[in-house]
Amino acid sequence: MEPPSPWKRPNEVMQLHKLKKRKKALQERMRHPAPSTSEEPPVATSQKTVDLDFSRILNGEYGDKRKNPFSKNNSQPNKKTKVDLESPIDESSDKTLFALLKLPAKLPQKPPQELDTEKLSTFSNLLQKFTAEHSVEPQFIEKKYKYLPIDWALKTKLRLMSPKPFAWTSKLKASEEASGITGFVRCLDTTSSSSLDTSPRALFHQTCLYWQHPHLPWLDLYPRSSGKVAATSFMAANEEVKQALHREWTESFRSLFQLLRALHCPYFYVCANTFTVLFRAAGLCGVPEPCALIAPTSRGFRQTLRQEDVEFTMPLRSDVKKRLNNSDEEKPKNSSFDSCYDTMDEGSKPPDPQEKGDDGSGDEDPDQFLSQLGLETEVIKKININQTRVAHTVESSVDSAAESLVFVRGADAQALFNFLLNCKSVVSPTGPFAGVPPTLLSPVAFHGGTLQSLKVRENTVHSDSKKYYSIELRGPILPTTVHTLFRVLRASSPAPFSATFAQHQSTLAFSWAARHIAEDESSKENEPNAFSKAFNKENLSDCGISEEMLQHFCSPDPQLVQPLDSVKYNTEDSTYSW
Repeated sequence: MEPPSPWKRPNEVMQLHKLKKRKKALQERMRHPAPSTSEEPPVATSQKTVDLDFSRILNGEYGDKRKNPFSKNNSQPNKKTKVDLESPIDESSDKTLFALLKLPAKLPQKPPQELDTEKLSTFSNLLQKFTAEHSVEPQFIEKKYKYLPIDWALKTKLRLMSPKPFAWTSKLKASEEASGITGFVRCLDTTSSSSLDTSPRALFHQTCLYWQHPHLPWLDLYPRSSGKVAATSFMAANEEVKQALHREWTESFRSLFQLLRALHCPYFYVCANTFTVLFRAAGLCGVPEPCALIAPTSRGFRQTLRQEDVEFTMPLRSDVKKRLNNSDEEKPKNSSFDSCYDTMDEGSKPPDPQEKGDDGSGDEDPDQFLSQLGLETEVIKKININQTRVAHTVESSVDSAAESLVFVRGADAQALFNFLLNCKSVVSPTGPFAGVPPTLLSPVAFHGGTLQSLKVRENTVHSDSKKYYSIELRGPILPTTVHTLFRVLRASSPAPFSATFAQHQSTLAFSWAARHIAEDESSKENEPNAFSKAFNKENLSDCGISEEMLQHFCSPDPQLVQPLDSVKYNTEDSTYSW
Protein backbone atom coordinates (compact mmCIF):
# COMPACT_ATOMS: atom_id res chain seq x y z
CA MET A 1 0.00 0.00 0.00
CA GLU A 2 1.04 3.55 -0.72
CA PRO A 3 1.71 5.78 2.31
CA PRO A 4 -1.09 8.24 3.06
CA SER A 5 -0.63 11.62 1.37
CA PRO A 6 0.18 14.51 3.74
CA TRP A 7 -2.09 16.77 1.66
CA LYS A 8 -5.79 17.04 2.35
CA ARG A 9 -8.56 17.75 -0.06
CA PRO A 10 -10.84 20.79 0.39
CA ASN A 11 -13.85 18.68 1.36
CA GLU A 12 -11.81 16.93 4.09
CA VAL A 13 -10.67 20.30 5.43
CA MET A 14 -14.27 21.52 5.58
CA GLN A 15 -15.37 18.39 7.43
CA LEU A 16 -12.69 18.96 10.08
CA HIS A 17 -13.77 22.56 10.35
CA LYS A 18 -17.41 21.57 10.92
CA LEU A 19 -16.43 19.00 13.55
CA LYS A 20 -14.42 21.59 15.51
CA LYS A 21 -17.33 24.01 15.32
CA ARG A 22 -19.77 21.42 16.69
CA LYS A 23 -17.33 20.49 19.45
CA LYS A 24 -17.04 24.10 20.62
CA ALA A 25 -20.83 24.52 20.60
CA LEU A 26 -21.22 21.38 22.70
CA GLN A 27 -18.65 22.57 25.21
CA GLU A 28 -20.43 25.92 25.60
CA ARG A 29 -23.76 24.12 26.22
CA MET A 30 -22.16 21.90 28.86
CA ARG A 31 -20.71 24.88 30.73
CA HIS A 32 -23.96 26.93 30.67
CA PRO A 33 -26.93 24.53 30.76
CA ALA A 34 -30.40 25.95 30.11
CA PRO A 35 -32.81 26.15 33.14
CA SER A 36 -35.45 23.38 33.16
CA THR A 37 -38.63 22.60 35.31
CA SER A 38 -40.57 19.47 36.01
CA GLU A 39 -43.54 20.82 34.05
CA GLU A 40 -41.54 21.16 30.88
CA PRO A 41 -40.79 18.12 28.79
CA PRO A 42 -37.17 16.95 28.75
CA VAL A 43 -36.88 17.64 25.04
CA ALA A 44 -37.20 21.40 25.59
CA THR A 45 -34.38 21.60 28.16
CA SER A 46 -31.82 22.59 25.54
CA GLN A 47 -33.94 25.42 24.04
CA LYS A 48 -33.40 29.01 25.16
CA THR A 49 -36.37 31.08 26.18
CA VAL A 50 -36.90 34.30 24.28
CA ASP A 51 -38.37 37.36 25.94
CA LEU A 52 -41.00 38.82 23.62
CA ASP A 53 -41.85 41.77 25.83
CA PHE A 54 -41.32 44.96 23.73
CA SER A 55 -42.61 47.36 26.37
CA ARG A 56 -39.15 48.12 27.67
CA ILE A 57 -37.99 49.01 24.19
CA LEU A 58 -41.04 51.21 23.53
CA ASN A 59 -40.77 52.94 26.90
CA GLY A 60 -37.16 53.84 26.24
CA GLU A 61 -35.68 51.49 28.80
CA TYR A 62 -32.73 50.74 26.57
CA GLY A 63 -31.94 54.41 25.98
CA ASP A 64 -33.02 57.18 23.63
CA LYS A 65 -34.26 56.47 20.15
CA ARG A 66 -31.51 56.57 17.55
CA LYS A 67 -31.64 59.78 15.58
CA ASN A 68 -31.31 59.91 11.81
CA PRO A 69 -27.97 61.62 11.10
CA PHE A 70 -29.16 62.67 7.63
CA SER A 71 -32.36 64.33 8.80
CA LYS A 72 -32.69 68.09 8.12
CA ASN A 73 -35.00 68.66 11.10
CA ASN A 74 -32.36 68.08 13.77
CA SER A 75 -32.15 71.27 15.78
CA GLN A 76 -29.25 70.03 17.90
CA PRO A 77 -25.97 68.74 16.57
CA ASN A 78 -24.83 65.21 17.28
CA LYS A 79 -22.91 64.65 20.47
CA LYS A 80 -19.96 63.16 18.63
CA THR A 81 -19.71 66.21 16.33
CA LYS A 82 -19.90 69.11 18.74
CA VAL A 83 -18.93 72.36 17.10
CA ASP A 84 -18.32 75.64 18.75
CA LEU A 85 -20.86 77.89 17.08
CA GLU A 86 -19.27 80.92 18.62
CA SER A 87 -16.15 80.51 16.40
CA PRO A 88 -16.09 82.68 13.28
CA ILE A 89 -17.05 80.94 10.08
CA ASP A 90 -16.27 82.15 6.60
CA GLU A 91 -19.66 82.76 4.99
CA SER A 92 -18.54 85.37 2.47
CA SER A 93 -17.39 82.65 0.09
CA ASP A 94 -17.83 78.90 0.04
CA LYS A 95 -17.61 77.37 3.49
CA THR A 96 -14.45 75.60 4.34
CA LEU A 97 -14.18 71.98 3.43
CA PHE A 98 -14.39 70.88 7.10
CA ALA A 99 -17.35 73.14 7.73
CA LEU A 100 -19.17 71.64 4.76
CA LEU A 101 -18.65 68.20 6.24
CA LYS A 102 -19.31 68.81 9.98
CA LEU A 103 -21.66 71.76 10.41
CA PRO A 104 -25.47 71.36 10.23
CA ALA A 105 -27.41 72.74 7.30
CA LYS A 106 -28.87 75.73 9.17
CA LEU A 107 -26.65 77.99 11.23
CA PRO A 108 -27.61 81.00 13.31
CA GLN A 109 -27.16 84.24 11.47
CA LYS A 110 -24.13 86.20 12.66
CA PRO A 111 -23.19 89.72 11.74
CA PRO A 112 -20.55 89.76 9.02
CA GLN A 113 -17.03 90.15 10.27
CA GLU A 114 -14.15 91.65 8.37
CA LEU A 115 -11.92 88.72 7.42
CA ASP A 116 -9.15 88.40 4.89
CA THR A 117 -10.83 85.79 2.72
CA GLU A 118 -7.88 85.63 0.34
CA LYS A 119 -5.66 84.16 3.06
CA LEU A 120 -8.18 81.49 4.08
CA SER A 121 -7.54 78.04 2.66
CA THR A 122 -11.07 77.61 1.42
CA PHE A 123 -11.92 75.07 -1.19
CA SER A 124 -12.98 77.75 -3.71
CA ASN A 125 -9.84 79.82 -3.12
CA LEU A 126 -7.61 76.82 -3.64
CA LEU A 127 -9.51 75.91 -6.79
CA GLN A 128 -9.27 79.45 -8.16
CA LYS A 129 -5.55 79.56 -7.39
CA PHE A 130 -4.96 76.24 -9.14
CA THR A 131 -6.92 77.25 -12.25
CA ALA A 132 -5.12 80.62 -12.37
CA GLU A 133 -1.73 78.93 -12.31
CA HIS A 134 -2.56 76.22 -14.86
CA SER A 135 -5.00 78.00 -17.13
CA VAL A 136 -3.83 78.53 -20.70
CA GLU A 137 -5.62 81.19 -22.68
CA PRO A 138 -6.28 80.27 -26.31
CA GLN A 139 -3.75 82.08 -28.41
CA PHE A 140 -5.28 81.06 -31.75
CA ILE A 141 -6.52 84.09 -33.61
CA GLU A 142 -7.99 83.56 -37.02
CA LYS A 143 -6.01 85.64 -39.47
CA LYS A 144 -7.64 87.03 -42.57
CA TYR A 145 -5.91 87.71 -45.87
CA LYS A 146 -6.93 89.43 -49.06
CA TYR A 147 -5.21 86.80 -51.20
CA LEU A 148 -5.27 83.05 -51.66
CA PRO A 149 -1.83 81.41 -51.33
CA ILE A 150 -0.25 79.16 -53.95
CA ASP A 151 -0.05 75.47 -53.08
CA TRP A 152 2.10 73.48 -55.51
CA ALA A 153 1.01 70.13 -54.06
CA LEU A 154 -1.37 68.06 -56.15
CA LYS A 155 -4.76 67.34 -54.62
CA THR A 156 -6.96 64.31 -55.08
CA LYS A 157 -10.23 65.68 -53.68
CA LEU A 158 -11.81 69.05 -52.93
CA ARG A 159 -15.02 69.57 -50.98
CA LEU A 160 -16.96 72.84 -50.98
CA MET A 161 -19.56 73.61 -48.30
CA SER A 162 -21.93 76.54 -47.95
CA PRO A 163 -25.11 77.27 -45.94
CA LYS A 164 -26.80 78.35 -49.19
CA PRO A 165 -27.04 76.39 -52.45
CA PHE A 166 -24.42 77.03 -55.10
CA ALA A 167 -25.29 78.65 -58.40
CA TRP A 168 -24.60 75.50 -60.44
CA THR A 169 -26.53 72.83 -58.57
CA SER A 170 -28.22 71.56 -61.73
CA LYS A 171 -27.36 69.82 -64.97
CA LEU A 172 -25.48 71.66 -67.70
CA LYS A 173 -27.17 72.93 -70.80
CA ALA A 174 -25.66 72.38 -74.22
CA SER A 175 -24.59 76.03 -74.55
CA GLU A 176 -23.06 76.06 -71.07
CA GLU A 177 -20.99 72.95 -71.71
CA ALA A 178 -19.85 74.24 -75.09
CA SER A 179 -18.87 77.65 -73.70
CA GLY A 180 -16.94 76.06 -70.85
CA ILE A 181 -14.96 73.80 -73.16
CA THR A 182 -14.29 76.59 -75.66
CA GLY A 183 -13.14 79.00 -72.97
CA PHE A 184 -10.78 76.43 -71.44
CA VAL A 185 -9.27 75.14 -74.69
CA ARG A 186 -8.70 78.64 -76.08
CA CYS A 187 -7.58 80.00 -72.68
CA LEU A 188 -10.17 82.77 -72.85
CA ASP A 189 -11.35 84.97 -70.04
CA THR A 190 -15.07 84.29 -70.40
CA THR A 191 -15.99 87.01 -67.90
CA SER A 192 -15.02 89.66 -70.47
CA SER A 193 -16.10 87.74 -73.59
CA SER A 194 -19.48 88.58 -75.06
CA SER A 195 -19.77 85.70 -77.54
CA LEU A 196 -19.68 82.90 -74.94
CA ASP A 197 -22.07 81.93 -72.17
CA THR A 198 -20.97 83.60 -68.94
CA SER A 199 -23.39 81.86 -66.59
CA PRO A 200 -22.01 80.40 -63.33
CA ARG A 201 -22.56 76.84 -64.56
CA ALA A 202 -20.48 77.45 -67.70
CA LEU A 203 -17.67 79.06 -65.68
CA PHE A 204 -17.74 76.21 -63.18
CA HIS A 205 -17.48 73.63 -65.95
CA GLN A 206 -14.50 75.51 -67.39
CA THR A 207 -12.64 75.31 -64.08
CA CYS A 208 -13.10 71.53 -63.87
CA LEU A 209 -11.17 70.75 -67.07
CA TYR A 210 -7.53 69.67 -67.44
CA TRP A 211 -5.22 67.94 -69.95
CA GLN A 212 -3.82 64.46 -69.41
CA HIS A 213 -1.67 61.90 -71.23
CA PRO A 214 -1.93 58.94 -71.51
CA HIS A 215 -5.62 58.22 -71.05
CA LEU A 216 -6.57 54.58 -70.57
CA PRO A 217 -10.24 54.28 -69.54
CA TRP A 218 -9.73 50.92 -67.80
CA LEU A 219 -6.89 52.28 -65.59
CA ASP A 220 -6.95 55.05 -63.00
CA LEU A 221 -3.65 56.78 -63.77
CA TYR A 222 -3.89 59.27 -60.91
CA PRO A 223 -2.92 58.90 -58.17
CA ARG A 224 -0.57 55.98 -58.72
CA SER A 225 0.00 53.72 -55.74
CA SER A 226 3.25 51.78 -55.89
CA GLY A 227 1.99 49.41 -53.19
CA LYS A 228 -1.21 48.53 -55.02
CA VAL A 229 -1.66 44.79 -55.33
CA ALA A 230 -3.23 43.76 -58.62
CA ALA A 231 -2.66 41.48 -61.54
CA THR A 232 -0.06 42.48 -64.10
CA SER A 233 -1.54 44.36 -67.04
CA PHE A 234 -1.95 42.51 -70.32
CA MET A 235 0.20 45.18 -72.00
CA ALA A 236 3.32 43.88 -70.22
CA ALA A 237 3.45 40.86 -72.55
CA ASN A 238 2.70 42.82 -75.73
CA GLU A 239 5.83 44.59 -76.93
CA GLU A 240 4.05 46.42 -79.77
CA VAL A 241 1.58 48.01 -77.36
CA LYS A 242 4.35 49.06 -74.97
CA GLN A 243 6.43 50.59 -77.75
CA ALA A 244 3.43 52.46 -79.16
CA LEU A 245 2.57 53.88 -75.74
CA HIS A 246 6.15 54.94 -75.07
CA ARG A 247 6.45 56.52 -78.52
CA GLU A 248 3.33 58.63 -78.01
CA TRP A 249 4.38 59.53 -74.51
CA THR A 250 7.78 60.70 -75.73
CA GLU A 251 6.15 63.06 -78.24
CA SER A 252 3.77 64.42 -75.60
CA PHE A 253 6.55 64.92 -73.06
CA ARG A 254 8.71 66.70 -75.62
CA SER A 255 5.79 68.91 -76.65
CA LEU A 256 5.07 69.93 -73.07
CA PHE A 257 8.69 70.75 -72.30
CA GLN A 258 9.03 72.86 -75.47
CA LEU A 259 5.87 74.78 -74.48
CA LEU A 260 7.40 75.34 -71.05
CA ARG A 261 10.66 76.67 -72.51
CA ALA A 262 8.74 78.95 -74.87
CA LEU A 263 6.75 80.33 -71.89
CA HIS A 264 3.45 79.10 -73.32
CA CYS A 265 2.92 76.63 -70.49
CA PRO A 266 3.31 77.77 -66.85
CA TYR A 267 3.90 74.32 -65.32
CA PHE A 268 3.12 70.64 -65.70
CA TYR A 269 3.45 67.45 -63.65
CA VAL A 270 5.01 64.09 -64.46
CA CYS A 271 3.49 61.42 -62.17
CA ALA A 272 5.51 58.18 -62.19
CA ASN A 273 4.97 55.11 -60.03
CA THR A 274 7.52 56.04 -57.35
CA PHE A 275 8.03 59.81 -57.73
CA THR A 276 6.44 62.99 -59.09
CA VAL A 277 8.17 65.79 -61.02
CA LEU A 278 6.97 69.40 -61.17
CA PHE A 279 8.36 71.46 -64.07
CA ARG A 280 7.92 75.24 -63.74
CA ALA A 281 8.50 77.91 -66.37
CA ALA A 282 10.95 80.76 -65.92
CA GLY A 283 9.45 83.62 -63.96
CA LEU A 284 7.11 81.74 -61.62
CA CYS A 285 7.65 82.58 -57.92
CA GLY A 286 10.59 84.84 -58.81
CA VAL A 287 12.83 82.10 -60.27
CA PRO A 288 14.28 83.57 -63.52
CA GLU A 289 14.97 80.21 -65.21
CA PRO A 290 13.14 76.92 -65.77
CA CYS A 291 13.31 74.56 -62.83
CA ALA A 292 12.07 71.17 -61.68
CA LEU A 293 11.20 69.64 -58.31
CA ILE A 294 11.31 65.87 -57.75
CA ALA A 295 9.81 64.10 -54.72
CA PRO A 296 10.27 61.66 -53.22
CA THR A 297 13.66 60.31 -54.27
CA SER A 298 15.88 57.43 -53.23
CA ARG A 299 19.63 57.06 -52.87
CA GLY A 300 19.85 55.07 -56.09
CA PHE A 301 17.90 57.71 -58.04
CA ARG A 302 20.11 60.53 -56.76
CA GLN A 303 23.21 58.48 -57.55
CA THR A 304 21.95 58.02 -61.10
CA LEU A 305 21.45 61.78 -61.45
CA ARG A 306 25.06 62.34 -60.38
CA GLN A 307 26.26 59.82 -62.91
CA GLU A 308 24.30 61.66 -65.62
CA ASP A 309 25.94 64.97 -64.53
CA VAL A 310 22.64 66.45 -63.37
CA GLU A 311 23.49 68.87 -60.57
CA PHE A 312 20.83 69.36 -57.93
CA THR A 313 20.20 70.70 -54.46
CA MET A 314 18.10 69.42 -51.59
CA PRO A 315 16.53 72.55 -50.03
CA LEU A 316 14.58 70.73 -47.30
CA ARG A 317 17.64 69.10 -45.72
CA SER A 318 19.57 70.68 -42.88
CA ASP A 319 22.76 72.62 -43.59
CA VAL A 320 24.98 69.78 -42.38
CA LYS A 321 23.23 67.17 -44.51
CA LYS A 322 22.60 69.32 -47.56
CA ARG A 323 24.23 68.25 -50.78
CA LEU A 324 24.91 71.58 -52.45
CA ASN A 325 26.54 70.38 -55.67
CA ASN A 326 28.62 67.65 -57.13
CA SER A 327 31.53 70.03 -57.72
CA ASP A 328 34.43 70.01 -55.27
CA GLU A 329 34.47 73.81 -54.96
CA GLU A 330 31.09 73.96 -53.19
CA LYS A 331 31.52 70.97 -50.87
CA PRO A 332 32.53 71.65 -47.27
CA LYS A 333 35.73 69.71 -46.85
CA ASN A 334 35.49 69.44 -43.07
CA SER A 335 32.08 67.82 -43.10
CA SER A 336 32.08 64.16 -42.21
CA PHE A 337 28.71 63.77 -43.92
CA ASP A 338 30.08 64.97 -47.24
CA SER A 339 33.09 62.71 -46.87
CA CYS A 340 30.60 59.86 -46.88
CA TYR A 341 29.24 61.16 -50.16
CA ASP A 342 32.78 61.31 -51.54
CA THR A 343 33.39 57.75 -50.46
CA MET A 344 30.24 56.56 -52.13
CA ASP A 345 30.93 58.47 -55.34
CA GLU A 346 34.55 57.44 -55.68
CA GLY A 347 34.08 53.81 -54.63
CA SER A 348 34.74 52.01 -51.39
CA LYS A 349 37.88 53.97 -50.52
CA PRO A 350 37.95 55.88 -47.24
CA PRO A 351 38.77 59.61 -47.27
CA ASP A 352 42.45 60.52 -47.23
CA PRO A 353 43.39 61.96 -43.81
CA GLN A 354 46.33 63.87 -45.36
CA GLU A 355 44.32 65.47 -48.16
CA LYS A 356 45.33 68.98 -47.09
CA GLY A 357 48.92 68.17 -46.32
CA ASP A 358 51.71 70.40 -47.69
CA ASP A 359 54.14 67.57 -48.36
CA GLY A 360 52.22 66.32 -51.39
CA SER A 361 51.13 63.13 -49.65
CA GLY A 362 47.48 63.83 -50.52
CA ASP A 363 47.84 61.78 -53.72
CA GLU A 364 48.89 58.70 -51.80
CA ASP A 365 46.64 55.65 -51.95
CA PRO A 366 44.63 55.47 -48.67
CA ASP A 367 45.04 51.68 -48.57
CA GLN A 368 48.79 52.10 -48.84
CA PHE A 369 48.75 54.70 -46.08
CA LEU A 370 46.85 52.34 -43.79
CA SER A 371 49.21 49.49 -44.60
CA GLN A 372 52.15 51.70 -43.62
CA LEU A 373 50.55 52.13 -40.23
CA GLY A 374 50.90 48.39 -39.71
CA LEU A 375 47.31 47.33 -40.46
CA GLU A 376 46.73 44.02 -42.18
CA THR A 377 44.92 43.68 -45.50
CA GLU A 378 41.87 42.04 -43.95
CA VAL A 379 41.52 44.87 -41.43
CA ILE A 380 41.74 47.46 -44.22
CA LYS A 381 38.99 45.67 -46.15
CA LYS A 382 36.73 45.69 -43.07
CA ILE A 383 37.36 49.42 -42.62
CA ASN A 384 36.42 50.07 -46.25
CA ILE A 385 33.27 47.95 -45.99
CA ASN A 386 32.16 49.68 -42.76
CA GLN A 387 32.87 53.10 -44.26
CA THR A 388 30.79 52.29 -47.33
CA ARG A 389 27.98 50.94 -45.16
CA VAL A 390 27.93 54.12 -43.08
CA ALA A 391 27.86 56.22 -46.25
CA HIS A 392 24.92 54.26 -47.64
CA THR A 393 23.04 54.47 -44.33
CA VAL A 394 23.47 58.24 -44.11
CA GLU A 395 22.51 58.71 -47.73
CA SER A 396 19.42 56.52 -47.39
CA SER A 397 18.21 58.09 -44.13
CA VAL A 398 15.88 60.50 -45.97
CA ASP A 399 14.63 58.18 -48.69
CA SER A 400 10.88 58.49 -49.41
CA ALA A 401 10.65 61.47 -47.03
CA ALA A 402 10.04 65.16 -47.66
CA GLU A 403 13.73 65.89 -47.09
CA SER A 404 14.58 63.77 -50.13
CA LEU A 405 13.15 66.41 -52.50
CA VAL A 406 15.55 67.36 -55.31
CA PHE A 407 15.63 70.81 -56.95
CA VAL A 408 17.06 71.22 -60.46
CA ARG A 409 17.27 74.53 -62.31
CA GLY A 410 18.61 76.12 -65.49
CA ALA A 411 20.55 73.92 -67.88
CA ASP A 412 20.23 71.00 -65.49
CA ALA A 413 16.45 71.07 -66.04
CA GLN A 414 17.16 70.29 -69.70
CA ALA A 415 19.51 67.48 -68.61
CA LEU A 416 16.78 66.12 -66.33
CA PHE A 417 14.33 66.17 -69.25
CA ASN A 418 16.75 64.15 -71.38
CA PHE A 419 17.29 61.72 -68.50
CA LEU A 420 13.57 61.09 -67.99
CA LEU A 421 13.01 60.82 -71.72
CA ASN A 422 15.51 57.96 -72.05
CA CYS A 423 15.18 56.38 -68.60
CA LYS A 424 13.61 52.94 -68.82
CA SER A 425 13.06 52.64 -65.08
CA VAL A 426 10.21 55.20 -65.12
CA VAL A 427 8.02 52.49 -66.67
CA SER A 428 7.21 49.59 -64.38
CA PRO A 429 7.71 46.10 -65.89
CA THR A 430 5.19 44.44 -63.53
CA GLY A 431 2.06 45.27 -61.62
CA PRO A 432 -1.16 47.02 -62.69
CA PHE A 433 0.81 49.81 -64.46
CA ALA A 434 3.18 47.51 -66.32
CA GLY A 435 4.19 49.08 -69.62
CA VAL A 436 2.30 52.34 -68.88
CA PRO A 437 4.47 55.51 -69.04
CA PRO A 438 4.14 58.28 -66.41
CA THR A 439 1.04 60.47 -66.37
CA LEU A 440 1.40 64.02 -67.75
CA LEU A 441 -0.91 66.68 -66.25
CA SER A 442 -1.08 70.20 -67.66
CA PRO A 443 -3.39 73.27 -67.53
CA VAL A 444 -2.82 73.96 -71.27
CA ALA A 445 -3.16 71.87 -74.40
CA PHE A 446 -0.22 69.88 -75.77
CA HIS A 447 0.47 67.23 -78.38
CA GLY A 448 -1.33 64.00 -77.54
CA GLY A 449 -3.11 65.50 -74.51
CA THR A 450 -6.62 64.32 -73.70
CA LEU A 451 -9.20 66.76 -72.38
CA GLN A 452 -10.53 65.46 -69.06
CA SER A 453 -12.95 66.75 -66.45
CA LEU A 454 -13.07 66.39 -62.70
CA LYS A 455 -15.81 64.20 -61.29
CA VAL A 456 -18.46 66.39 -59.62
CA ARG A 457 -20.79 65.13 -56.91
CA GLU A 458 -23.49 67.21 -55.18
CA ASN A 459 -24.84 66.47 -51.72
CA THR A 460 -26.40 68.00 -48.61
CA VAL A 461 -24.93 67.67 -45.13
CA HIS A 462 -26.74 68.12 -41.79
CA SER A 463 -24.57 69.24 -38.88
CA ASP A 464 -25.72 70.73 -35.55
CA SER A 465 -29.31 70.92 -36.80
CA LYS A 466 -28.13 73.02 -39.75
CA LYS A 467 -28.25 72.18 -43.42
CA TYR A 468 -25.20 72.68 -45.63
CA TYR A 469 -24.83 72.27 -49.37
CA SER A 470 -21.76 70.36 -50.50
CA ILE A 471 -19.97 69.85 -53.81
CA GLU A 472 -17.17 67.30 -54.06
CA LEU A 473 -14.57 67.33 -56.86
CA ARG A 474 -12.41 64.25 -57.49
CA GLY A 475 -9.36 63.98 -59.70
CA PRO A 476 -6.00 65.73 -60.18
CA ILE A 477 -6.68 69.25 -58.89
CA LEU A 478 -3.98 71.64 -60.19
CA PRO A 479 -2.88 74.86 -58.42
CA THR A 480 -4.48 77.10 -61.06
CA THR A 481 -7.73 75.11 -60.78
CA VAL A 482 -8.06 76.10 -57.11
CA HIS A 483 -7.53 79.80 -57.83
CA THR A 484 -9.89 79.82 -60.83
CA LEU A 485 -12.57 77.98 -58.85
CA PHE A 486 -12.41 80.44 -55.95
CA ARG A 487 -12.57 83.32 -58.38
CA VAL A 488 -15.84 81.95 -59.82
CA LEU A 489 -17.18 81.28 -56.31
CA ARG A 490 -16.53 84.83 -55.19
CA ALA A 491 -18.49 86.22 -58.14
CA SER A 492 -21.48 83.87 -57.91
CA SER A 493 -21.91 82.83 -54.27
CA PRO A 494 -23.56 85.40 -51.96
CA ALA A 495 -22.91 83.32 -48.84
CA PRO A 496 -19.59 82.39 -47.17
CA PHE A 497 -18.15 79.03 -48.09
CA SER A 498 -15.32 76.75 -47.08
CA ALA A 499 -13.13 74.25 -48.91
CA THR A 500 -11.20 71.24 -47.62
CA PHE A 501 -8.52 69.40 -49.59
CA ALA A 502 -7.21 65.85 -49.71
CA GLN A 503 -3.52 66.12 -50.57
CA HIS A 504 -1.40 63.77 -52.64
CA GLN A 505 1.04 63.05 -49.82
CA SER A 506 4.17 62.63 -51.92
CA THR A 507 3.72 66.13 -53.41
CA LEU A 508 3.36 68.04 -50.12
CA ALA A 509 7.09 68.76 -50.21
CA PHE A 510 6.64 70.90 -53.36
CA SER A 511 5.07 73.79 -51.43
CA TRP A 512 7.60 73.58 -48.59
CA ALA A 513 10.53 73.59 -51.00
CA ALA A 514 9.01 76.33 -53.18
CA ARG A 515 8.79 78.58 -50.14
CA HIS A 516 12.49 78.00 -49.30
CA ILE A 517 13.47 78.64 -52.91
CA ALA A 518 11.45 81.87 -53.00
CA GLU A 519 13.20 83.04 -49.82
CA ASP A 520 16.58 82.35 -51.39
CA GLU A 521 15.58 84.21 -54.55
CA SER A 522 14.29 87.21 -52.60
CA SER A 523 17.73 87.55 -50.98
CA LYS A 524 19.33 87.89 -54.44
CA GLU A 525 17.60 91.11 -55.44
CA ASN A 526 20.91 92.95 -55.86
CA GLU A 527 22.29 90.46 -58.39
CA PRO A 528 22.54 91.40 -62.11
CA ASN A 529 19.75 89.02 -63.22
CA ALA A 530 17.28 90.61 -60.81
CA PHE A 531 16.38 93.21 -63.45
CA SER A 532 14.91 90.51 -65.68
CA LYS A 533 12.39 89.56 -62.99
CA ALA A 534 10.39 92.68 -63.81
CA PHE A 535 9.49 91.17 -67.19
CA ASN A 536 8.30 87.81 -65.88
CA LYS A 537 4.65 88.76 -66.05
CA GLU A 538 4.95 90.12 -69.62
CA ASN A 539 6.92 87.09 -70.79
CA LEU A 540 4.24 84.70 -69.51
CA SER A 541 1.30 86.68 -70.89
CA ASP A 542 0.48 83.86 -73.37
CA CYS A 543 0.76 80.93 -70.97
CA GLY A 544 -2.99 80.50 -70.54
CA ILE A 545 -3.39 82.19 -67.14
CA SER A 546 -5.50 85.28 -66.55
CA GLU A 547 -3.71 88.56 -65.93
CA GLU A 548 -4.77 88.76 -62.27
CA MET A 549 -3.67 85.20 -61.53
CA LEU A 550 -0.42 85.62 -63.49
CA GLN A 551 0.61 88.58 -61.36
CA HIS A 552 -0.01 86.46 -58.27
CA PHE A 553 1.97 83.44 -59.53
CA CYS A 554 4.93 85.58 -60.69
CA SER A 555 5.33 87.35 -57.35
CA PRO A 556 8.67 86.60 -55.62
CA ASP A 557 7.09 87.04 -52.16
CA PRO A 558 7.67 83.76 -50.24
CA GLN A 559 4.60 84.47 -48.08
CA LEU A 560 2.38 83.72 -51.07
CA VAL A 561 3.43 80.04 -51.07
CA GLN A 562 1.60 78.07 -48.40
CA PRO A 563 0.38 74.45 -48.11
CA LEU A 564 -3.42 74.40 -47.84
CA ASP A 565 -5.59 71.92 -45.96
CA SER A 566 -8.73 74.03 -45.68
CA VAL A 567 -9.78 77.53 -46.73
CA LYS A 568 -12.67 79.70 -45.60
CA TYR A 569 -13.99 82.69 -47.52
CA ASN A 570 -15.70 85.56 -45.68
CA THR A 571 -18.17 87.52 -47.77
CA GLU A 572 -18.36 90.42 -45.31
CA ASP A 573 -14.85 91.72 -45.98
CA SER A 574 -13.89 89.47 -48.95
CA THR A 575 -11.02 87.80 -47.09
CA TYR A 576 -9.59 84.30 -46.84
CA SER A 577 -8.53 82.39 -43.76
CA TRP A 578 -6.76 79.05 -43.65
